[in-house]
Amino acid sequence: MVQITKQAVQQWVLMDYLAQKHRFQSIIDQMERKYGTVLSEFEKQLQTEERESIEKWEDTIDWSAAVNMLADVLQRIDEIREGTFDIVE
Repeated sequence: MVQITKQAVQQWVLMDYLAQKHRFQSIIDQMERKYGTVLSEFEKQLQTEERESIEKWEDTIDWSAAVNMLADVLQRIDEIREGTFDIVE
């Protein structure tokens, strides 16, 4: 039987969350470069435009999802680093 320590699991999970953090942050950075602003300001601009753009609305969905997922991942990274997690079977 293979034995794995809680610390090993902690490191594996942390690496996975750090990769997710990088992916979500990359999406956010890409959108901020593309539109030259942050999501909250872009959403305000989008509401006042006379002509709707499907591309902009789709980008808003992806951008918003990345922002929300990044916040979740950052919280989980903190929990993993603090050791406030349980391993269940």
